[in-house]
Amino acid sequence: KAYQGTSKDLDENMQLLGLDYVDLVLLHFPPLTQSCSAMQEAWRAMEDFLAAKRTRAIGVSNYCPSTLDCLLAKATVVPAVNQVMWHVGMGPDPIGLRSYCALKNITLQAYSPLGDGSSELITGDLVSGIGSSHNKSGAQVSLRWVAQHGVPVSTKATDPKYLAQDLDIFGWSLSDAELAKLDAATTPAGKPSFVCS
Repeated sequence: KAYQGTSKDLDENMQLLGLDYVDLVLLHFPPLTQSCSAMQEAWRAMEDFLAAKRTRAIGVSNYCPSTLDCLLAKATVVPAVNQVMWHVGMGPDPIGLRSYCALKNITLQAYSPLGDGSSELITGDLVSGIGSSHNKSGAQVSLRWVAQHGVPVSTKATDPKYLAQDLDIFGWSLSDAELAKLDAATTPAGKPSFVCS
């Protein structure tokens, strides 16, 4: 059932996009109401989609070590990406997920790097104080923290000014001391995914 459902969803998405292939497709959440075998079947559909050359890469989103362990037990293709929530306040390796993904050769990608718009990560004292020494905004410091840890970051903004700021996080670096302060922050707290314990 999970195989057929995933295959159908992939076909429908391609029809909606009007494309022959995409660069990357992700399974958004592990099917928590179903068994490990359902996760494995959904992933098998993804592998078949890749084999049919309808995508260049396949990955997951919101997967934790336990759900990745299940998936990898039968996978013939390791997910290229695991996209999760990750931001200042969660620590440099929340629940060990970053090191787990590195060990498995899965690229961890951060979404919600500003904690769903948390003022603490945009204009808070910690990030703004660090930003002032670089002539950058607090939000840029929060984004730079993710990037400086070698994790690709996914952002969104509707204001062109903020889009330009989001792109301006690569020509400068946080010092070791600044990085350590940001690593040690415990707020705003969070988990990479609601499915992670």
